[in-house]
Amino acid sequence: MRTRSVLAIVPLVLSGCLSPLTSRLDRTNHQLDTTNQRLAAANDELADTSQRLAHIELQLEQTNQKLAQVQSTLQQMDRRLEIVERVVRKVGGIKEE
Repeated sequence: MRTRSVLAIVPLVLSGCLSPLTSRLDRTNHQLDTTNQRLAAANDELADTSQRLAHIELQLEQTNQKLAQVQSTLQQMDRRLEIVERVVRKVGGIKEE
């Protein structure tokens, strides 16, 4: 049965009747190859972007820690300056607002 199917196609192949079909298949195959190459390039760029984003997130975390330290220092200075301000007001005879 299989042999008959193959033998039935042979005359079509020899006469060139399948040429349009094989031509379309070749074009489609070429387009798929091009698409796969573009997808591979996009995947590489995405991997690179992900690495850069991870690095930026680390830098942002470090910056947030530094800002938290600065905020703590400013709060301490603010408390100390309130004490100094009260003393200056008492000594200078300035009424508090």
